[in-house]
Amino acid sequence: MLIKKYLKKILPNTERIANDSSLSRVSHYLINPLLWHINRRSVAKGVAIGLLIAFLPLPFQMLLAVLLSIFFKANLPIAVVLTWITNPLTFLPINYFIYKVGELFVLNGDYHVVSNFNFEFKNKPWGSIISQLLQWVHSAGKPFLVGFPIVAVSASVLGFFGVRLAWRLSIYWRLKNKKRKAKQRGVALKE
Repeated sequence: MLIKKYLKKILPNTERIANDSSLSRVSHYLINPLLWHINRRSVAKGVAIGLLIAFLPLPFQMLLAVLLSIFFKANLPIAVVLTWITNPLTFLPINYFIYKVGELFVLNGDYHVVSNFNFEFKNKPWGSIISQLLQWVHSAGKPFLVGFPIVAVSASVLGFFGVRLAWRLSIYWRLKNKKRKAKQRGVALKE
């Protein structure tokens, strides 16, 4: 459990949060130890919240992750950090993936993406550029609107159960190694 020790070392404790003057107005919400505790349930809920919020195309993702963590008593730092999955470097690939997932689920295929979007802006009036861009976004909107809740909820559910499974497996392997080492010591003592 090296990760758990490392996280305990770098994460703020409730005393430090309670004494931070910049957080005085909200510190009573943040001093709940369940928001900072590292256990199977809290971390799994934090991962689920962070992944759900990360894929939603909303501003203020970190603030929403904090609010949901407080409400569900989930690990707040993990929820906030996981919202950073969507960042300027990953924005286009993630949204393209969301669009492609939405394309698989759109009923009837009654949409047509305008593929002749011209990226040459030179010598074109702004009205024409904006009109063409809005037409392209509108045509791509249906698959995206279908895809993002599917991806967000799926990632959230998989993250929640993945953490719980990984946590249980790590405990199982640790106990198994402990038994194996105890057996080896017992054999070594008999010889």
